[in-house]
Amino acid sequence: MILTGKYVQAASFSLSKRAILANSFMTEDDTDENQGSEGSMKDDWSSDGSDAKAFFTPDDFDIYVNKITGETYIFHGPDLPHNVERLEYDPEKYRVNVVTKDGLNLDLGVKIQWLVRPYFSKAKQVFIVKTKNGESIDGIEVPMTVKGKDGDN
Repeated sequence: MILTGKYVQAASFSLSKRAILANSFMTEDDTDENQGSEGSMKDDWSSDGSDAKAFFTPDDFDIYVNKITGETYIFHGPDLPHNVERLEYDPEKYRVNVVTKDGLNLDLGVKIQWLVRPYFSKAKQVFIVKTKNGESIDGIEVPMTVKGKDGDN
């Protein structure tokens, strides 16, 4: 559990050149034409088209990546719907599969945005931190694998 220490301090950083908060540059009017994929960014806030149920809804969480340290956080408000065992990132689809301790495979609920991808894809651990009124309350650290990297498929 993450209750105090450097992780809570890191989680309270203001947005700066050292960090990217994915939701800070997403609007429904933006297009993704300069980022190498077609369509609107609002399409990224949907399931991946598979039968995988979404773990979170877009309003429930934010992704934060510290570009310098590589620390990666998923901040959420509501309680986790399932106990998380690990995350699996698919760099071809830009999606994250959430593997739960009870054997479910769920889509995180969003496509990882182009500004965050280079840093997110290098994370080996992700901190999933519950927040309330802007304060970190509780959290877990889970391993993340990247599909196609180091023999993962």
